[in-house]
Amino acid sequence: MASEDEIRGMIAAAWDAPEGAGQIALVEEAMLHAEASGDAELAFDARMVATNAFHRGGEPAKAFVTFARCLKEYDENPDRRSGQDEHLLLWFFKYIISSMAKFPEVPLERTHAVLDDMERRYRSGGHSLHAVYAYRYVVASHVGDAEQADHFYGLWDAAPRDENSDCAGCDPTSKAHHLAWRERYAEAIAIAEPALQGRLTCSEQPQSILTALMIPYLRTGRLDQARDAHRRAYRAFQTKPADLGSVADHVEFCGLTGNEMRGLELIERHLSWLEKPPTPKAEMEFASAAAQILRRLTAQGKGDLPIRSGWTVEGLAGHLSDRAAALALRFDERNGNAYQSERIARRLDAEPIVDYLPLSITAAHRSQVTPVEPDEPEPTEPDLSAAPTTLSLDEQLDLAEDWLREQDPRGEALADRVIGSWRTTVTGQLTAEQQGRIAMLQVSRLPDEDLAGIHAGLMLAASGFAEAGDAAREAACRVQLAIAQFQTREQAQLSGLGDGEPAELAVARQAADEVLSSSTDAVLRRVTLLRVAYLETIAGQIDAALASIDAADAEPGHVPLRHRVQSLMMRAGLVHGLDRIDQTRDLVGAAVEALRPLGRSNELASALFTYANLIGGLGDHSGALAAFEEAAAAAIDPELRRNARANAGFMLVNTDRADEVIDDIVEHVCLMAAEGEDRAAAYSRHRLAVALATTRRFREAAEVAEEALAYFAAEAEEEQVLADECRDLLARIYDEMGEPLAALAQLEALAAGRGGFDDAGYRAHLLERMAEVLYRVDRDREAGLRYGEAAAGYQSAGERPAAARALRRRILALHYGRDPEAAIEAIGQATAYAEGADPDAEPSIVWEHAMACYDGAFVLADQRSYADALAVAERAPVLFRSIDSFEEAAFAELRHGEILVAAGDARSGELVLRRVIEGLPRDHQARAEAAWWLARALEEQGEAEKARELRKAYDLPERD
Repeated sequence: MASEDEIRGMIAAAWDAPEGAGQIALVEEAMLHAEASGDAELAFDARMVATNAFHRGGEPAKAFVTFARCLKEYDENPDRRSGQDEHLLLWFFKYIISSMAKFPEVPLERTHAVLDDMERRYRSGGHSLHAVYAYRYVVASHVGDAEQADHFYGLWDAAPRDENSDCAGCDPTSKAHHLAWRERYAEAIAIAEPALQGRLTCSEQPQSILTALMIPYLRTGRLDQARDAHRRAYRAFQTKPADLGSVADHVEFCGLTGNEMRGLELIERHLSWLEKPPTPKAEMEFASAAAQILRRLTAQGKGDLPIRSGWTVEGLAGHLSDRAAALALRFDERNGNAYQSERIARRLDAEPIVDYLPLSITAAHRSQVTPVEPDEPEPTEPDLSAAPTTLSLDEQLDLAEDWLREQDPRGEALADRVIGSWRTTVTGQLTAEQQGRIAMLQVSRLPDEDLAGIHAGLMLAASGFAEAGDAAREAACRVQLAIAQFQTREQAQLSGLGDGEPAELAVARQAADEVLSSSTDAVLRRVTLLRVAYLETIAGQIDAALASIDAADAEPGHVPLRHRVQSLMMRAGLVHGLDRIDQTRDLVGAAVEALRPLGRSNELASALFTYANLIGGLGDHSGALAAFEEAAAAAIDPELRRNARANAGFMLVNTDRADEVIDDIVEHVCLMAAEGEDRAAAYSRHRLAVALATTRRFREAAEVAEEALAYFAAEAEEEQVLADECRDLLARIYDEMGEPLAALAQLEALAAGRGGFDDAGYRAHLLERMAEVLYRVDRDREAGLRYGEAAAGYQSAGERPAAARALRRRILALHYGRDPEAAIEAIGQATAYAEGADPDAEPSIVWEHAMACYDGAFVLADQRSYADALAVAERAPVLFRSIDSFEEAAFAELRHGEILVAAGDARSGELVLRRVIEGLPRDHQARAEAAWWLARALEEQGEAEKARELRKAYDLPERD
């Protein structure tokens, strides 16, 4: 039996313990010992702390009994109790009344009777009725009596606050809920917001007041504040089952803001809490909020989506709808009206208040992303001194055509001058050939999308060349006309596309044959062959296209830059389709080198973009990054520049430059979302989340990754890989944020999808990570189970070092999980698995073997099995030294010495401990611990003076 001091210690520890299951376990143990002691004072104090723990820890029904007993004992002899006891009992009335309303099995009359008792005591003690009116309001609003609720709200609002009133954050929170219920949204914000500016010390704040403000913010169009309130508040509730009702508010918020997939993630995360809800009211709120989202997803065609609990979306929607309706009916039967049923029915059919409210960092930037004008280089007047106006028209046409083929900026300027001059010249003064050539210049100056203008210009040119008797040029125009006709049909999405060889290809080939048979002009022949290759590429005739490009490249003479780049890029595209990646890289690289001397251009930026993707895929990440950054610098088109910057950013998200690229990726996400490119936006969100996590902006990283997961999870069949990457990332982020249970949920979802034989190793890795989380949150027995499963998976996958590690970690998990027999069995399994490992070939397994002996010795010694403990302890140093782990060997020697002393063999322990001290550096932290045990060994051998001297030398306290 525990002593009075020990029981007092338990009670004090319980008051200080974090709210939840751990605190409840403490108070139940304290009550058990206090009752057994027969000390009425101890029992009263234990039940008082239990009342607080039960209410705040998610088991308020248990508080009914402890409160009633404490109140009865107080009334029997109030003089024996302190003023603090009286204050706590008056405060606990609020807990009990609010909870009674949440259990339909508690008669309403009983709740009113407790309220009357509360009011009597407050009046007799001279206290303000502020809290009494507040909780009379709670009951009136629960039964839907708006008139009574308004009445008590007015009394509550007018009464003076005192020490029994809810805190400066909770009181306006409750008032904001009332005003929102009465659709007085602006007033709700006005009464609650000032509290956020003050100093809130209550454990329920600011998350509760932010939650109360979410709907008023939505209803008044303050969407940024609504989003921020949800983001800030939800995380405070997500690991506390006692707050299931508040979690329901956040699930409802997702349903009212078009965030159904985000809501589904919350539903999956908290669904298990319905197995043991804190109250039927919280159960009803969560079930109905979840059902509203699930019904909307079903209506969107996502009813077949699986949920981790084994349900589908549609199946769970029906189940939770029925569950919420049944609970509402129970409340109505108790309350004598249909208010709760009608309210729940409205919630189940609720439509979003806003179509979609993005919930992450990208939302804040969405409105800031505006179209950007092309970043044109500073205009400079091209030097046309080499083409004076005194030259003949034919000479000017020759120069313009040559410069355009070389992508010389003088070509565009000269072409514009010639065209302008032609427009002011009497047509009859031009030859037919000149008319054709000027028409071709006009075509070259038209934007690619002006297909009608291009078609008209080519017809005019063909007519001029035909009249001039230039059959080759006329036929070349027909090749271009065939391409223009195909592009027009493609643009209009007419039939015939993708159904085999385009009709225009035959026309182009016939015209090309006429060019090749009638002309010896290598430039004209080359460009004609490249145009045919273009159509052959579209037709999927790879061999024919490559042959046409080969023929073009075989033409003699100087190759103009435009033709050289066209040949390289077209060939690159074709060989890429044949998986000849190295050749593709070399071809695109050659195009980049050809274009670089021209300076900034979209063509250079596009080639660099392609080159970056290629070499990145081949593992040259630094080269890819440099190419993306060069592409961004070279691009004139803003969209191309943004894409290049975003892709450069994607490559930097895991580096120390991650902070540089966050804004670029945010902008890219917003653009993709605005353009309806949902997958690209989701992928960019994933990369943004990685960058944010790299820079330790974990809350923002979680929000962005959750949005990405919402998209990929909805497309589960096609996007499983990216959904898994998001879950893996979220598990790591949640872990960093101190949200282990949220991390555990993501790991469980990952493992659930990896049941195949080939997944054994990865599933084992996930199971081990789950075990680590469970171990950290003191769910040690569950951790031991997961470590065992992980070890089995690693063994199936042939991953021996990992299997040895999981088996070793299982030892302490089972020990701290208070399963001594399983822990001893785990020691045997871990050491047997690693037995015989070669220190040279498998040093990591030898290390795990040594650690299993080290941990096993501790476990066995803790169970007073000293002989067995010594047997494994003495092996650990030998194993560590076999792989040159000398520091670990020293610690293992220390443990061996400690166990010898604890086992009663002080002389042997002394010898080992002296050896440890002599072998450690003078400033090593372990020397003090070894000295403490050595002093104990000396004392137990009757050498107290030597022990005192040793403790003095190491500044150690004397033993009690």
